Amino acid sequence: MSVRTSTLSKGQLLFEAGDRATSLYVVRSGAVSASRPNDYGMRQILSFSLRGDLIGTTSLHEPEHMVTIRAVQRTALCEFPLNMLHRLSSVNGGLVRFLRRALSKELKRNREARLQLAVPWADSRVASFLTWYASALTERRLSAARFRLPMSRVEIANHLGLAVESVSRALAELRAEGILEAKGREIEILDSCRLWEVACSMQFRRAACVPARRLSPDVIAAC
Repeated sequence: MSVRTSTLSKGQLLFEAGDRATSLYVVRSGAVSASRPNDYGMRQILSFSLRGDLIGTTSLHEPEHMVTIRAVQRTALCEFPLNMLHRLSSVNGGLVRFLRRALSKELKRNREARLQLAVPWADSRVASFLTWYASALTERRLSAARFRLPMSRVEIANHLGLAVESVSRALAELRAEGILEAKGREIEILDSCRLWEVACSMQFRRAACVPARRLSPDVIAAC
């Protein structure tokens, strides 16, 4: 299969909402944000995609892109033209199943993002975001105990529907509780069990809490 590769600099757009959808993309390195205007006409970040994530899956059922994709740091991508994928999917059942899983994953991620915004406490929203990112690193076999966030606090605040000051205050509170250390974008998780507890502090959210499903049984038992 022939694919194209491209590189985005920080802040550069891959495509905008309303652009004609012609390709799917896979993040090779870096990170991108997906956004669209909210009810007030301001850009709302819906999700972040990291290495290995598929971008533009709504193009499988919509002729136009539904969101705007922007690089939050220097990002390398692989591009798969839709006409090539449609041609191959007619003879490759494995590719069809892969694309269906990718679409299902994006729908699930959007649902979890909406649940994050329903939580009234800033510390729970921030903790939920950090557990998601740590889980994403674990899936990629990277360290989830100490890491550098690719996105800024302004972007995190936008994504979580909070003021930047609220994000900084929540991180300070988690630090005061001995749950983590935070210096700029550098994060060290000192107590992952307590971070998970803060993230899942509302009963109705436990079923949607990502770390609860991804942590090993031994770790969950230890919590």
